[in-house]
Amino acid sequence: MQAAPSLGSWADFVQDPAWIPHFYDPRRDTLTFARVPREKQRTITFLDPRFVSRDAETSPAPISELPLDLIQDARGPLHFVFHTGFCCSTLLARALDIPGVAMGLKEPAVLASFAEYWSSSRRTAGALEALTVTLDLLSRPLSPGEAQVVKPSTVANHIIPQLLHARPDAKAIVLFSGLDTFLRAIARRGFEGRIFARELFFQFAPVIPLDAGAKADQVVLHADLQIAAQAWLMQAAFMDSIAKRFGRRVRVLNSETFLADPATTLSRVGDFFGLAIPPKLASEIANSAVFHEHAKELGRPFDAESRRAQYEEAGVEHRLEIAMARDWARNLALRCSAPLTLEETLGA
Repeated sequence: MQAAPSLGSWADFVQDPAWIPHFYDPRRDTLTFARVPREKQRTITFLDPRFVSRDAETSPAPISELPLDLIQDARGPLHFVFHTGFCCSTLLARALDIPGVAMGLKEPAVLASFAEYWSSSRRTAGALEALTVTLDLLSRPLSPGEAQVVKPSTVANHIIPQLLHARPDAKAIVLFSGLDTFLRAIARRGFEGRIFARELFFQFAPVIPLDAGAKADQVVLHADLQIAAQAWLMQAAFMDSIAKRFGRRVRVLNSETFLADPATTLSRVGDFFGLAIPPKLASEIANSAVFHEHAKELGRPFDAESRRAQYEEAGVEHRLEIAMARDWARNLALRCSAPLTLEETLGA
Protein backbone atom coordinates (compact mmCIF):
# COMPACT_ATOMS: atom_id res chain seq x y z
CA MET A 1 0.00 0.00 0.00
CA GLN A 2 1.30 3.45 -0.93
CA ALA A 3 2.15 5.81 1.92
CA ALA A 4 -0.41 8.53 2.60
CA PRO A 5 0.47 11.77 0.81
CA SER A 6 0.78 14.93 2.86
CA LEU A 7 -2.08 17.42 2.91
CA GLY A 8 -2.68 18.90 -0.53
CA SER A 9 -0.41 16.48 -2.40
CA TRP A 10 -3.18 14.35 -3.90
CA ALA A 11 -2.74 16.33 -7.14
CA ASP A 12 -0.26 13.78 -8.50
CA PHE A 13 -2.84 11.02 -8.12
CA VAL A 14 -5.79 12.87 -9.62
CA GLN A 15 -3.78 14.09 -12.61
CA ASP A 16 -2.58 10.58 -13.52
CA PRO A 17 -5.53 8.52 -14.85
CA ALA A 18 -3.66 5.28 -14.15
CA TRP A 19 -4.57 5.92 -10.50
CA ILE A 20 -8.22 4.86 -10.48
CA PRO A 21 -10.64 5.29 -7.58
CA HIS A 22 -10.86 1.82 -6.08
CA PHE A 23 -12.91 1.94 -2.86
CA TYR A 24 -15.24 4.44 -1.19
CA ASP A 25 -15.73 4.45 2.59
CA PRO A 26 -18.93 6.39 3.39
CA ARG A 27 -18.24 6.40 7.13
CA ARG A 28 -14.99 8.32 6.66
CA ASP A 29 -15.90 9.92 3.30
CA THR A 30 -12.66 8.71 1.74
CA LEU A 31 -11.51 7.27 -1.56
CA THR A 32 -8.73 4.74 -1.97
CA PHE A 33 -6.85 4.81 -5.27
CA ALA A 34 -5.15 1.91 -7.06
CA ARG A 35 -2.61 2.17 -9.85
CA VAL A 36 -3.83 0.21 -12.89
CA PRO A 37 -2.29 1.41 -16.19
CA ARG A 38 -3.90 0.44 -19.49
CA GLU A 39 -1.52 -2.47 -20.10
CA LYS A 40 -2.29 -3.87 -16.67
CA GLN A 41 -6.03 -3.53 -17.32
CA ARG A 42 -5.58 -5.62 -20.45
CA THR A 43 -4.16 -8.51 -18.42
CA ILE A 44 -6.83 -8.66 -15.69
CA THR A 45 -10.49 -9.54 -15.85
CA PHE A 46 -12.01 -6.88 -13.60
CA LEU A 47 -10.94 -3.80 -11.65
CA ASP A 48 -11.72 -5.35 -8.29
CA PRO A 49 -9.72 -6.74 -5.36
CA ARG A 50 -9.58 -10.23 -6.88
CA PHE A 51 -7.28 -8.85 -9.59
CA VAL A 52 -5.83 -5.61 -8.19
CA SER A 53 -3.09 -6.08 -5.60
CA ARG A 54 -3.26 -4.30 -2.25
CA ASP A 55 0.29 -3.19 -2.96
CA ALA A 56 -1.08 -1.01 -5.77
CA GLU A 57 -3.40 0.93 -3.42
CA THR A 58 -2.96 4.26 -1.68
CA SER A 59 -4.00 5.11 1.82
CA PRO A 60 -7.56 6.53 2.00
CA ALA A 61 -7.91 10.05 0.62
CA PRO A 62 -10.45 12.32 2.33
CA ILE A 63 -12.78 13.76 -0.31
CA SER A 64 -12.32 17.16 1.36
CA GLU A 65 -8.57 17.02 0.64
CA LEU A 66 -8.85 16.17 -3.06
CA PRO A 67 -8.17 19.07 -5.47
CA LEU A 68 -11.64 19.31 -7.00
CA ASP A 69 -10.60 22.01 -9.49
CA LEU A 70 -7.90 19.72 -10.92
CA ILE A 71 -10.36 16.83 -11.11
CA GLN A 72 -12.77 19.02 -13.04
CA ASP A 73 -9.98 20.03 -15.43
CA ALA A 74 -8.86 16.43 -15.95
CA ARG A 75 -12.31 14.89 -16.48
CA GLY A 76 -13.28 13.59 -19.91
CA PRO A 77 -16.27 12.06 -21.71
CA LEU A 78 -17.90 9.19 -19.82
CA HIS A 79 -20.47 6.58 -20.88
CA PHE A 80 -21.78 3.31 -19.43
CA VAL A 81 -22.55 -0.27 -20.37
CA PHE A 82 -25.15 -1.63 -17.95
CA HIS A 83 -26.07 -5.30 -18.21
CA THR A 84 -28.11 -8.19 -16.81
CA GLY A 85 -25.23 -10.66 -16.50
CA PHE A 86 -24.00 -13.43 -18.83
CA CYS A 87 -24.59 -11.25 -21.90
CA CYS A 88 -21.07 -10.53 -23.24
CA SER A 89 -20.71 -7.16 -21.49
CA THR A 90 -17.06 -7.90 -20.67
CA LEU A 91 -16.47 -8.69 -24.33
CA LEU A 92 -18.01 -5.37 -25.35
CA ALA A 93 -15.88 -3.51 -22.81
CA ARG A 94 -12.73 -5.21 -24.12
CA ALA A 95 -13.70 -4.38 -27.70
CA LEU A 96 -13.88 -0.71 -26.70
CA ASP A 97 -10.20 -0.67 -25.73
CA ILE A 98 -9.28 1.47 -28.74
CA PRO A 99 -6.28 3.75 -28.02
CA GLY A 100 -7.04 7.32 -29.01
CA VAL A 101 -10.79 6.60 -29.15
CA ALA A 102 -12.03 4.88 -25.98
CA MET A 103 -11.25 2.59 -23.08
CA GLY A 104 -13.61 0.09 -21.47
CA LEU A 105 -13.30 0.01 -17.67
CA LYS A 106 -14.46 -3.41 -16.52
CA GLU A 107 -16.39 -3.51 -13.22
CA PRO A 108 -14.50 -0.96 -11.12
CA ALA A 109 -14.94 -2.05 -7.51
CA VAL A 110 -15.49 1.51 -6.33
CA LEU A 111 -18.99 1.49 -7.85
CA ALA A 112 -19.81 -1.64 -5.85
CA SER A 113 -18.88 0.42 -2.76
CA PHE A 114 -21.53 2.99 -3.67
CA ALA A 115 -24.04 0.25 -4.51
CA GLU A 116 -23.53 -1.26 -1.07
CA TYR A 117 -23.99 2.17 0.50
CA TRP A 118 -27.32 2.73 -1.28
CA SER A 119 -28.47 -0.76 -0.29
CA SER A 120 -28.12 0.02 3.41
CA SER A 121 -30.07 2.26 5.73
CA ARG A 122 -26.97 4.30 6.57
CA ARG A 123 -26.96 7.81 5.09
CA THR A 124 -24.10 10.30 5.10
CA ALA A 125 -23.85 13.89 3.96
CA GLY A 126 -21.07 13.43 1.40
CA ALA A 127 -22.00 10.34 -0.63
CA LEU A 128 -23.60 12.15 -3.58
CA GLU A 129 -20.65 14.50 -3.96
CA ALA A 130 -18.27 11.57 -3.58
CA LEU A 131 -20.06 9.70 -6.37
CA THR A 132 -19.74 12.69 -8.70
CA VAL A 133 -16.05 13.04 -7.85
CA THR A 134 -15.53 9.32 -8.42
CA LEU A 135 -17.20 9.38 -11.85
CA ASP A 136 -15.15 12.42 -12.84
CA LEU A 137 -12.01 10.53 -11.80
CA LEU A 138 -13.07 7.45 -13.76
CA SER A 139 -13.67 9.66 -16.82
CA ARG A 140 -10.07 10.87 -17.09
CA PRO A 141 -8.80 9.69 -20.50
CA LEU A 142 -5.85 7.33 -20.54
CA SER A 143 -4.81 8.86 -23.86
CA PRO A 144 -5.69 12.33 -25.20
CA GLY A 145 -9.09 12.52 -26.86
CA GLU A 146 -10.42 9.26 -25.44
CA ALA A 147 -13.75 8.58 -23.78
CA GLN A 148 -14.04 6.19 -20.85
CA VAL A 149 -16.80 3.58 -21.08
CA VAL A 150 -17.54 2.10 -17.67
CA LYS A 151 -19.09 -1.35 -17.35
CA PRO A 152 -20.24 -1.69 -13.73
CA SER A 153 -20.92 -5.03 -12.09
CA THR A 154 -24.54 -6.20 -11.91
CA VAL A 155 -24.44 -5.44 -8.17
CA ALA A 156 -24.52 -1.74 -9.11
CA ASN A 157 -27.61 -1.97 -11.33
CA HIS A 158 -29.89 -0.44 -8.71
CA ILE A 159 -27.83 2.77 -8.61
CA ILE A 160 -28.09 3.43 -12.36
CA PRO A 161 -30.31 6.49 -11.73
CA GLN A 162 -27.70 7.97 -9.36
CA LEU A 163 -24.93 7.32 -11.89
CA LEU A 164 -26.82 8.97 -14.74
CA HIS A 165 -27.89 11.91 -12.60
CA ALA A 166 -24.31 12.44 -11.38
CA ARG A 167 -23.07 12.65 -14.98
CA PRO A 168 -25.90 14.22 -17.03
CA ASP A 169 -23.64 14.22 -20.10
CA ALA A 170 -23.24 10.42 -20.02
CA LYS A 171 -25.09 7.98 -22.25
CA ALA A 172 -25.64 4.27 -21.60
CA ILE A 173 -26.07 0.98 -23.40
CA VAL A 174 -28.30 -1.55 -21.63
CA LEU A 175 -27.03 -4.95 -22.75
CA PHE A 176 -29.15 -7.98 -21.94
CA SER A 177 -29.55 -11.67 -22.68
CA GLY A 178 -32.93 -13.38 -22.81
CA LEU A 179 -34.41 -15.22 -19.85
CA ASP A 180 -33.73 -18.62 -21.40
CA THR A 181 -30.08 -17.73 -22.04
CA PHE A 182 -29.71 -16.47 -18.48
CA LEU A 183 -31.17 -19.68 -17.04
CA ARG A 184 -28.87 -21.80 -19.18
CA ALA A 185 -25.89 -19.74 -18.00
CA ILE A 186 -26.80 -20.34 -14.37
CA ALA A 187 -27.49 -24.06 -14.89
CA ARG A 188 -24.29 -24.81 -16.78
CA ARG A 189 -22.19 -23.28 -13.98
CA GLY A 190 -23.47 -25.87 -11.54
CA PHE A 191 -23.21 -25.19 -7.83
CA GLU A 192 -21.31 -21.93 -8.36
CA GLY A 193 -23.97 -20.58 -10.73
CA ARG A 194 -26.81 -21.45 -8.38
CA ILE A 195 -25.12 -19.68 -5.48
CA PHE A 196 -24.57 -16.65 -7.71
CA ALA A 197 -28.26 -16.59 -8.67
CA ARG A 198 -29.34 -16.59 -5.02
CA GLU A 199 -26.83 -13.86 -4.16
CA LEU A 200 -28.13 -11.78 -7.05
CA PHE A 201 -31.72 -12.26 -5.93
CA PHE A 202 -31.01 -11.21 -2.35
CA GLN A 203 -29.05 -8.17 -3.55
CA PHE A 204 -31.94 -6.98 -5.71
CA ALA A 205 -34.94 -7.98 -3.57
CA PRO A 206 -34.66 -4.99 -1.16
CA VAL A 207 -33.85 -2.38 -3.82
CA ILE A 208 -35.59 -3.31 -7.12
CA PRO A 209 -38.21 -5.85 -6.00
CA LEU A 210 -41.03 -7.31 -8.06
CA ASP A 211 -44.53 -6.70 -6.78
CA ALA A 212 -45.17 -10.43 -6.59
CA GLY A 213 -47.35 -10.52 -3.50
CA ALA A 214 -45.28 -13.34 -2.02
CA LYS A 215 -43.89 -13.38 1.50
CA ALA A 216 -40.14 -13.17 1.87
CA ASP A 217 -39.91 -16.48 3.71
CA GLN A 218 -41.58 -18.26 0.78
CA VAL A 219 -38.46 -17.73 -1.31
CA VAL A 220 -36.72 -20.64 0.38
CA LEU A 221 -39.35 -22.93 -1.17
CA HIS A 222 -38.32 -21.97 -4.70
CA ALA A 223 -35.91 -23.98 -6.83
CA ASP A 224 -32.56 -22.47 -7.82
CA LEU A 225 -33.65 -21.61 -11.34
CA GLN A 226 -36.86 -20.05 -10.08
CA ILE A 227 -34.70 -17.77 -7.94
CA ALA A 228 -32.53 -17.05 -10.99
CA ALA A 229 -35.61 -16.23 -13.07
CA GLN A 230 -36.83 -13.79 -10.43
CA ALA A 231 -33.44 -12.07 -10.37
CA TRP A 232 -33.57 -11.75 -14.16
CA LEU A 233 -37.13 -10.35 -14.08
CA MET A 234 -36.14 -7.80 -11.43
CA GLN A 235 -33.35 -6.57 -13.68
CA ALA A 236 -35.48 -6.61 -16.82
CA ALA A 237 -38.26 -4.60 -15.20
CA PHE A 238 -35.80 -2.09 -13.77
CA MET A 239 -33.79 -1.76 -17.00
CA ASP A 240 -37.02 -1.24 -18.93
CA SER A 241 -37.95 1.61 -16.59
CA ILE A 242 -34.44 3.08 -16.96
CA ALA A 243 -34.70 3.04 -20.76
CA LYS A 244 -38.08 4.78 -20.61
CA ARG A 245 -37.09 7.29 -17.93
CA PHE A 246 -33.83 8.43 -19.54
CA GLY A 247 -35.06 8.25 -23.14
CA ARG A 248 -32.50 9.50 -25.64
CA ARG A 249 -29.60 8.87 -23.25
CA VAL A 250 -30.14 5.08 -23.18
CA ARG A 251 -30.12 2.44 -25.92
CA VAL A 252 -30.98 -1.24 -25.43
CA LEU A 253 -29.02 -4.08 -27.07
CA ASN A 254 -29.58 -7.85 -27.11
CA SER A 255 -26.39 -9.88 -26.73
CA GLU A 256 -27.50 -12.15 -29.58
CA THR A 257 -27.57 -9.12 -31.90
CA PHE A 258 -24.09 -8.17 -30.73
CA LEU A 259 -22.66 -11.63 -31.35
CA ALA A 260 -24.38 -12.06 -34.71
CA ASP A 261 -22.86 -8.86 -36.12
CA PRO A 262 -20.23 -7.35 -33.82
CA ALA A 263 -18.86 -4.98 -36.45
CA THR A 264 -22.21 -3.29 -37.06
CA THR A 265 -22.88 -3.22 -33.33
CA LEU A 266 -19.55 -1.53 -32.59
CA SER A 267 -20.23 1.09 -35.26
CA ARG A 268 -23.64 1.79 -33.74
CA VAL A 269 -22.19 2.00 -30.23
CA GLY A 270 -19.62 4.44 -31.58
CA ASP A 271 -22.28 6.58 -33.23
CA PHE A 272 -24.37 6.65 -30.06
CA PHE A 273 -21.45 7.46 -27.74
CA GLY A 274 -19.89 9.90 -30.20
CA LEU A 275 -16.80 7.74 -30.72
CA ALA A 276 -14.80 7.53 -33.92
CA ILE A 277 -15.39 3.87 -34.82
CA PRO A 278 -15.87 3.84 -38.60
CA PRO A 279 -17.00 0.58 -40.30
CA LYS A 280 -13.45 -0.40 -41.33
CA LEU A 281 -12.12 -0.10 -37.78
CA ALA A 282 -15.19 -1.87 -36.36
CA SER A 283 -14.63 -4.75 -38.79
CA GLU A 284 -10.95 -5.00 -37.80
CA ILE A 285 -11.89 -5.22 -34.11
CA ALA A 286 -14.62 -7.79 -34.81
CA ASN A 287 -12.07 -9.99 -36.56
CA SER A 288 -9.34 -9.48 -33.96
CA ALA A 289 -8.18 -11.77 -31.15
CA VAL A 290 -10.64 -10.04 -28.78
CA PHE A 291 -13.49 -12.01 -30.38
CA HIS A 292 -11.55 -15.29 -30.44
CA GLU A 293 -10.62 -15.71 -26.79
CA HIS A 294 -12.67 -15.95 -23.61
CA ALA A 295 -13.38 -12.45 -22.27
CA LYS A 296 -12.93 -13.57 -18.65
CA GLU A 297 -10.29 -16.26 -19.16
CA LEU A 298 -7.69 -14.48 -21.22
CA GLY A 299 -5.73 -16.73 -23.54
CA ARG A 300 -8.41 -19.42 -23.70
CA PRO A 301 -9.71 -19.87 -27.28
CA PHE A 302 -13.40 -18.99 -27.44
CA ASP A 303 -15.81 -17.43 -29.89
CA ALA A 304 -19.52 -17.04 -30.64
CA GLU A 305 -19.79 -20.61 -31.92
CA SER A 306 -18.17 -21.97 -28.76
CA ARG A 307 -20.62 -20.01 -26.65
CA ARG A 308 -23.57 -21.22 -28.69
CA ALA A 309 -22.44 -24.84 -28.29
CA GLN A 310 -22.10 -24.43 -24.52
CA TYR A 311 -25.59 -23.02 -24.20
CA GLU A 312 -27.13 -25.65 -26.44
CA GLU A 313 -25.53 -28.36 -24.31
CA ALA A 314 -26.84 -26.74 -21.12
CA GLY A 315 -30.29 -26.51 -22.67
CA VAL A 316 -30.32 -30.24 -23.31
CA GLU A 317 -28.77 -31.31 -20.00
CA HIS A 318 -31.09 -29.13 -17.88
CA ARG A 319 -34.07 -29.17 -20.23
CA LEU A 320 -36.82 -30.00 -17.74
CA GLU A 321 -35.59 -27.70 -14.98
CA ILE A 322 -35.17 -24.77 -17.38
CA ALA A 323 -38.61 -25.34 -18.90
CA MET A 324 -40.21 -25.41 -15.44
CA ALA A 325 -38.47 -22.17 -14.37
CA ARG A 326 -39.25 -20.45 -17.66
CA ASP A 327 -42.96 -21.29 -17.51
CA TRP A 328 -43.14 -20.27 -13.86
CA ALA A 329 -41.40 -16.97 -14.66
CA ARG A 330 -43.90 -16.21 -17.43
CA ASN A 331 -46.76 -16.49 -14.94
CA LEU A 332 -44.87 -14.37 -12.44
CA ALA A 333 -44.20 -11.73 -15.10
CA LEU A 334 -47.90 -11.53 -15.89
CA ARG A 335 -48.76 -11.00 -12.21
CA CYS A 336 -46.08 -8.33 -11.80
CA SER A 337 -46.42 -6.65 -15.23
CA ALA A 338 -42.73 -7.36 -15.77
CA PRO A 339 -41.36 -7.63 -19.33
CA LEU A 340 -40.20 -11.00 -20.64
CA THR A 341 -37.88 -9.25 -23.06
CA LEU A 342 -36.58 -5.75 -23.70
CA GLU A 343 -37.14 -3.75 -26.86
CA GLU A 344 -33.89 -3.22 -28.77
CA THR A 345 -33.27 0.42 -29.60
CA LEU A 346 -29.57 0.72 -30.45
CA GLY A 347 -30.25 0.50 -34.17
CA ALA A 348 -33.33 2.74 -34.00
